[in-house]
Amino acid sequence: MTVVRGTLSIGLNDQEIHKYSNGTLLKIPVNTKMNVKNLNDDTLELIVVKAPAPTK
Repeated sequence: MTVVRGTLSIGLNDQEIHKYSNGTLLKIPVNTKMNVKNLNDDTLELIVVKAPAPTK
């Protein structure tokens, strides 16, 4: 997940929410619960890449 614009607020699994600014690259392991929010007035823009593709 790459933050392109704005500030990402995200909590992974049962962790507290952390904030990440534009330009940040996050590598999130498979099967991780994500609580993704935009807690700011600015627009949040993300790029999300899932690799490898999930299997059933």
